[in-house]
Amino acid sequence: MSKNALYLMISKLTRFYRTSSNTEIKRWGIIVIQSIPKGQLQTGKQLYEDLLRYKSIMDGNIFCELINVVDKNDFEVALSQILSKLEEGDILTIHIEAHGSDDGIALFSGEIVEWKDFYDLIRPINIALGHLLFIVMAMCSSIAMISNINIEERAPYRAFICTTREMYPDELYEGFLSFYEKFCNLLDVFGAMTALQNEIRDENGHSPFQLLSAESVFDETLSTKRNIDDICINQLNRMGEPISIENLERMRCQVRELFVDLHSKYSDYYNFRDLY
Repeated sequence: MSKNALYLMISKLTRFYRTSSNTEIKRWGIIVIQSIPKGQLQTGKQLYEDLLRYKSIMDGNIFCELINVVDKNDFEVALSQILSKLEEGDILTIHIEAHGSDDGIALFSGEIVEWKDFYDLIRPINIALGHLLFIVMAMCSSIAMISNINIEERAPYRAFICTTREMYPDELYEGFLSFYEKFCNLLDVFGAMTALQNEIRDENGHSPFQLLSAESVFDETLSTKRNIDDICINQLNRMGEPISIENLERMRCQVRELFVDLHSKYSDYYNFRDLY
């Protein structure tokens, strides 16, 4: 996410809670959902007990909660209860501590919450919050979640933090400890992301933590500049046509035209611009 895009997002936060033009922001919530097997470092619990629970003591406008889940049913119930307990004027950050995979979120039970299902679970929360849901994915390689967006639905989040590689538990704990020392809500995200990325870097100075917005993921998904050869080859195979230079170039043109049409058709709806 560019700084200009994030500044725009933050400026809107300072006005009104988005589900009602007359409702001011009243509370900022940080909810940790943890699903880590026994015998492993309970990084979500540790983060909550060492730091987050004290935020609500220091500031009555902040509420923090830790929810432990075992299986998919627990996970679905937790998110359903979060939605049902929202109060007028709430803004929310949901922090998920689990194991990540290309397919989705790996839970204590060994079950996988696939990315599509995860989006379907959090989308109603984002809608209720007027497209202001912030997601923190504290797990390995959680950038995989960007591969499963549904452009015909509302965005399931406003922005999220993800990881680009396998992570050690102590990296997640130390990184997000630094993050939440600076972060209470999205207005704090610049300083908090700087602290997070400075805390965990490789020998080349690169951090595995990224901040992405719903809009940037949508735009990249339908970008005419992205490499689309795999899409084109798969489509030619389905059509039973040979993978020739001519056929591949023809299919590239068709896919790019389709991307332009889809972007024009769904961008405002996906990003809530038809409402706000």
